[in-house]
Amino acid sequence: MNIRQLRIFKEVAQTENMTEAAKSLYLSQPAVSQTIHELEEELNVPLFDRQGRSIKLNAVGQIFLRRAYSFLEEYEELETFAEGIKNLPLKIGSTITIANQCLPRITGIYQAENHTAEITVDTAKKILLALANHEIDLALVEGVINHQLFDTTVFGSYEMCIIVSANHPYAKRETLSIQEFLEQPLLLRDKSSAIRQTLDSWLLFHQEQAQPFLTSINSQAILESVRANLGITVLPKLLLEKCSRKEEFHSLSFKEGILKNNMQFVTNKGQQKTPRIQSFYAVVTAENK
Repeated sequence: MNIRQLRIFKEVAQTENMTEAAKSLYLSQPAVSQTIHELEEELNVPLFDRQGRSIKLNAVGQIFLRRAYSFLEEYEELETFAEGIKNLPLKIGSTITIANQCLPRITGIYQAENHTAEITVDTAKKILLALANHEIDLALVEGVINHQLFDTTVFGSYEMCIIVSANHPYAKRETLSIQEFLEQPLLLRDKSSAIRQTLDSWLLFHQEQAQPFLTSINSQAILESVRANLGITVLPKLLLEKCSRKEEFHSLSFKEGILKNNMQFVTNKGQQKTPRIQSFYAVVTAENK
């Protein structure tokens, strides 16, 4: 028994005429007759009383029709729901830095191609948790990622730098050692941010650890504290370049090397890349070549 048989049976039962049912279904009359015959064979019971060429739904057929109506109604609702799933917006999670740096341009292009999206911007920790819980379809994050849980593709990177006030004693220098950096009052992002995770991992590689004087989830708040000469920080260089008062700051590099953060396209481990995800990925990679 299949949906096609039930739909043909429903039409024949309503018209009680094979020819009219065939016309309504855009099928040949023999095809309709054969389908009803196969259905009755499968059920091992006649559904219609036949007198010559005329047919009439019998008692068993009436009972079966009521069940078929109910089933087809639910099936058609499911079909409508399934069609709607195709048009659901792509749920994207992004860290704050990526949202500030390139997400508006990427989503603008994606939506211009008649796609829809819902975007959540938060810390890397919260975005990856939402992805693991299937609350979002994909994530754009930086920092350290558990590759046992997630599949990742690097699509770009940005440089991080030490930032001091223009009035700071280090404002005339171009580089700073890790030791000199750690001796200063440190104004750092919170531990759940990708920026902080990358810095902590880099320091750990050099067998060092930061003890911040101040932590914040807000990079702008940190910059204001740096401007007031309360301490120094490490933030994306691009953030400083976009700052409207950038002349009040000075950026330095670490003597030990350039500190970079990879921007990564992340999905759950083994997650199937749907056409919507593939389309968004194509925009991300094209815009960051």
